[in-house]
Amino acid sequence: MPNNAEKISKQELVLYEPMKKWFSSYLQNKNTDAEVIVHDVHKIYLGDFFTKANFRQDFPNYSTYRIKIDLLGIIKRKKQHNLVFIEVKNGALNFSHLAQLLVYSKLVRPSQSILISPQGLSTHLNDIVNKYHRVDMLEYMPNRKIQLSKWDRYRGAVFI
Repeated sequence: MPNNAEKISKQELVLYEPMKKWFSSYLQNKNTDAEVIVHDVHKIYLGDFFTKANFRQDFPNYSTYRIKIDLLGIIKRKKQHNLVFIEVKNGALNFSHLAQLLVYSKLVRPSQSILISPQGLSTHLNDIVNKYHRVDMLEYMPNRKIQLSKWDRYRGAVFI
């Protein structure tokens, strides 16, 4: 399998650090009663990351997580850990990007899953989701849907 870093454009890599900063603030503001940690894990399989972390007990299937998510948020309350995914794309978000994150989210079941691009949605994906209201395509668990977001480079923030 090719190294994930070989597939990632330099333009996409440049987005990780400002998005990580925003992501950390976003999660902390939403979870004031919890410890929040954000990791850039795009270079490592999520299962390998869990092996090094001390919260594998919350995710008994962690060894099956042979996926590479870009940014991982961990929300820790007492001894319970909840995950939040961010998948970063440089180009317009399309069905391929959505399918990738949908499978990752169905496997791991994070509490929140966000797909972000400075370009926003492709015309086709926008039509399907917004014009034809096919938001069912975003659902990875009952009452949990992937959030499609646009990154604002100037504000260093996301429109969710």
